[in-house]
Amino acid sequence: MWKAFIAAGLLLCGCKGDRDRAKVVLPQVEPDAVVVSWSVISRSDDRDSMNVILEGSRELIVTRRSAKGTMISVSHRVSEEDYADLVRRLRSLECCTLESTTRDRLRPSEAKPLLEIDFGDLECEIELWDDEWLEGRAKDCGFAFARLHKSGFVPEPPVDAPPP
Repeated sequence: MWKAFIAAGLLLCGCKGDRDRAKVVLPQVEPDAVVVSWSVISRSDDRDSMNVILEGSRELIVTRRSAKGTMISVSHRVSEEDYADLVRRLRSLECCTLESTTRDRLRPSEAKPLLEIDFGDLECEIELWDDEWLEGRAKDCGFAFARLHKSGFVPEPPVDAPPP
């Protein structure tokens, strides 16, 4: 009898996880569609550029170009759980409502990273200056994707950045 009770308890616990997962509205896009993209194009000879894309198939592709021009690209499939968690985070942070302060470039090597989101029902491009990505909700949006791809966020500060 105890075995049946424990088995029923485990079954109920397993169902709860599925219910929580069902609350996340996953992107309704084609498998090869880019769901989330993060691009940092260096404007300087001493900084790397990076492009990270997550496709509807959960394929994550990271491409880095060194300041000297060497390119490296790696890819892997992310788990369903990590995919759903990223979508949940980006939706709950309302990343598509972020706006740039539209100020001019403060430093010659400052980049303007771009976060693109296409969830089927929600689509946007957010382009902010390096420093803007390091503040408030923008930082939370950028780091939500950076935690998944683990390839960095805003590249290291440029050599002409003011001291902290």
